[in-house]
Amino acid sequence: MTFPSAPIETLPTGHLRVSGFSRLARRCPLVLIGGVLLAALILLALAAPLYTGDPLNIDPFKRLQPPSAEMWFGSDNLGRDVFARTVFGARISLVVGLTSATGAALAGLMIGVIAGYSRNFDSVIMRVMDGLMSIPTILLAIALISLTGPSVSILIVAITIVQLPSVSRLVRSVVISVRERPYVEASLCGGARLPKVLWRHVLPSTIPALMVQSAIVCADAILTEAGLSFLGVGVPPEIPSWGNMISSSRLYLSIAPMTVFAPGICLAVMVLAVNLLGDGLRDLFDPRSKRRR
Repeated sequence: MTFPSAPIETLPTGHLRVSGFSRLARRCPLVLIGGVLLAALILLALAAPLYTGDPLNIDPFKRLQPPSAEMWFGSDNLGRDVFARTVFGARISLVVGLTSATGAALAGLMIGVIAGYSRNFDSVIMRVMDGLMSIPTILLAIALISLTGPSVSILIVAITIVQLPSVSRLVRSVVISVRERPYVEASLCGGARLPKVLWRHVLPSTIPALMVQSAIVCADAILTEAGLSFLGVGVPPEIPSWGNMISSSRLYLSIAPMTVFAPGICLAVMVLAVNLLGDGLRDLFDPRSKRRR
């Protein structure tokens, strides 16, 4: 005798997505807040040509104009649209921050794995990293720019070189703690080759710490780019950058405050978003965090 089976109730896919989204919001709200802010800034920067004017257009008859329907943030001392320059300036900060963080993460991962797993190269590589840590970012950027001229690529290279030691040291410490684990030794004793052990067991253990450190590097790179551009040794003056905007408009703060406040507030919001995302990732990956309970 057979009994009719009860129908299995399935939740719609949209409900599952909303449930996972709400669970993430309760579990780690910093990741949600930082991710939403950063995604909004990226979207606004990418879609800038669709809703803003030309950031390089100079109109001497509209110098230092207050905010209006035509120019939402007013104009600077050359008659350029401050809103358009602020939005396009986000592109420079995002490119420098994300590229520097990615370059430092990839290079630091490779160097950290080699130093952490090879005792022969450890002391040599770490002494080189100690030497790089002693180089100030500003001096290195000035030296490189004096040889090649100001450019975004040179700025990214300078920031990446200076941030490389912190990433490689972090990866090295994680690799040293993982290489002695029983499952790693068991894999080697079972005949697994070293590249396979590194790929399957060692590298995945470095990803959480590497993601958090990359967020820190990204925020630091954004601030460094703004500081160097403010000093005149960052991106070329003709390229809209928040540092360039603050530097060129600081003399007109009392007349047109939005020329300084607009890029300054956007810079603060972007760094805050990246830092919130990094703190949220740290809490999310930390098993001792209260948010995981």
